[in-house]
Order: sequence, then structure tokens, then C-alpha cells
Amino acid sequence: MLSGLRVLECCDESGSLAGKILGDLGADVVKVEPPGGDLAGRRAPYLGGVVDAERSLAWLALNTSKRGITLDVERASGRAAFARLLGWADVLLETFAPGTLAEWGLSDAELAHRHPRLVRCAITPFGQSGPYAGFRASDLVVVAMGGNASMTGDPDRPPLRCTMPTAYYHAAPEAVLGIVLALYAREDTGRGQLVDVSLHECQLATLLGGPGMYGRSPAPPRRSGARTGRTREIWAASDGWITFGLRGGAARVPGLVALVAWMHEQGMAPDWLRAYDWERFSPAVADGFEIERLEAAFGAFFARFTMRELYDGALARRILLAPCNDARALLEQPQLRARGLFTTLEYPELGASIEHPAFFAKVGGAPACVRARAPRVGEHNDAVYREAGFGAEEIDKLAAEGAL
Repeated sequence: MLSGLRVLECCDESGSLAGKILGDLGADVVKVEPPGGDLAGRRAPYLGGVVDAERSLAWLALNTSKRGITLDVERASGRAAFARLLGWADVLLETFAPGTLAEWGLSDAELAHRHPRLVRCAITPFGQSGPYAGFRASDLVVVAMGGNASMTGDPDRPPLRCTMPTAYYHAAPEAVLGIVLALYAREDTGRGQLVDVSLHECQLATLLGGPGMYGRSPAPPRRSGARTGRTREIWAASDGWITFGLRGGAARVPGLVALVAWMHEQGMAPDWLRAYDWERFSPAVADGFEIERLEAAFGAFFARFTMRELYDGALARRILLAPCNDARALLEQPQLRARGLFTTLEYPELGASIEHPAFFAKVGGAPACVRARAPRVGEHNDAVYREAGFGAEEIDKLAAEGAL
């Protein structure tokens, strides 16, 4: 889809997924690391528990479909080489602090003059301008300031964060969309433009109906934990957790009826539950005793079975119920296996074979899929610099100066 386009990726982990998506779409994405590698991005956990930057599972997952080079942009010779690489690229994807490029003599005006067709995408915590533009922030700060953390967790306990840096992963597809639109516009104008991505602003989409709810009631919404409104949403199975909404209405009544019938088959539906009038059920008007009695009956049934048993039974009976899968359960998911979601990449240098998601979407024409394993430190230095017009002596000189 993006075959023939060159992307220069100068990103920490907050931009790595955006580069991977572009690579999966067919672009030639070249990851730029400092000499010795981006040790912060090559973080734990490590393959086989062996502490080695080349075995970072986060790195191996987020940098497939890319080539890799090293360059020390803190050196004058490194910055000069970086400026030359910009003339070779169609897209610069970067996570530098706002103003960094201008300090290097590569302001927006200078880039537009020297590389008029270059599309620059900057992913930063708070964007290129505004009152917080100069602030640094990690995923934890972004999900807190963006409102996500305030809505995650039990209401009587501190807020929770996801185990993975989701702020980065939500911003990545937004950045890719902006880049593709800028490339599309370049077809008409012949000029690139800046795609300014704020991790903070991208959090708005994670709040789902939160902004609308705030518009209806100015009081900040409270964390509801395992509940949605007055009723439970997350339930314990015998080996984990499942999600099932105890809610009324035309869309839910058939599933509730089917669930009670299933419970009856297993000898776990008391007479009062079998006679329950679901057409009139509404959590908004049901009293606390009624909700507590319903939850006790459903909870006892769910706790008897595994997540897999409940999910299979729900699919057969068209009940809106799903397991809360962890990574291991996803790898074992029959539907994902049947659709060929996973592919195995070989890492001979590490003596390992690792399963990765093979694609993120199925589209007509060229597939959007993983094209290569993640690069090793400086693996493609010689090839990329030669393609960009550097001579052998220039490459050797950069290496001798410690810039590669």
C-alpha cells in the first residue's frame, strides 16, 4: 500500500508502533538509534529472561517490518548526516522534544525550504505548541492527565493503569492516519506538511462515552470498577474473568432468557429466576435486593465454569458474554488461529522462533502484514547510508568518529 515510500523513524517507544504500522503497510521504515542501541526502548522483559538489549521483547514486538541504523545526533557530524538523510526520506517520524529540530538549524521553515516534499510527523506528550508543550511526560502521566486513569479501577481504591503503555499505542494509528493524509495531499500540492500528534489529546478516544456524559452532567464521572451503573459487568469464572452486562432492553432480553435456560439445563436456575419477567427489567428502577439476588444467581453459575466453557456456551446460545483474555489465552484463541492471525519469525542470532501477529487488517491488494523481524543494532548501516548517497569513505569516517 505504501510501497516505494521511505520513512526515517527517530523515535523512542512512544512512536515505535506508528513506524511498525507504516512498515506493515509496505513503507521502507528505517529506525534510527544511537550507537549501541536505544537502551530505553530495548527494555525488559527479555527473551528467555536473559538481560540483553537484543532480546528485549518490547523491541522485538514494536519494530518488525523495519530496517535499523545507528547515528549519534548529539555530534555535529551526526547531525549533518541526519540532515542529508532527510533529503532521502519521504517522511520523518520523530519524538524529539518540541524545538529540538529548530535548535539543530532544521526549523519548520528551513525544512520546507530544503526538503519541500518531506512530511514530518511529531509525536509528543502535549503537541508542538500550547501551555504544556515544553513538559515531559511518560505514559503514566498522559493517561492520568487525559482522563483515562480517573475512570479505571474500583471507586474505593486508587486509579489503575494498564500494564502496557497504552497512550503510545492509541497515538500510533492517529499518527499513521495523519501521515497518510499528508502524503495524499502531497500528490496535489507537491509539498509536505507537519503532522502534530499529542499523546494527551489522543486520550479523548479512550474515554468512550465519558465526554458526552460530562456534557449531560457537569459532575465528573466516578470510577465504577467491575460495575456498569448499578449492575455488575465483570464476573469471576473458575479460571479467570468474563464480561457480561446485566442490563435490560430489547437488545439484552433474548440473551438473559437464553442464559436462564442454560442455567436451568445445569440445574442452577431457581424457580423465581425461571419465572422472572425480563421484559420489565431495568437496573435503573430495580431495588437493591432484586439486583443482589440476580447477581448472586448469575455469579454462582459463572464461577462453576471456565472462561472457555462460558464463551463457547454463549456463542452457541447467542449470549453477549466474552472472556477477559490474557496474552496466553489470545494465543490459544481458536478463532484467531483459524483466521491465520499469527506468524512465526525466526531469530537465528537469538536461537529462537517467536510468534507475532501477522497483520492488523485485511485489505484488498497488497496485504498489511509483518514483513521482517526487528533489526539488530546498526544492522543496516552500510546498506541504508549507501542508498542515501553516502560513500564508503564517508561511512568509515562517521564510524571512526563514533557517530555510527
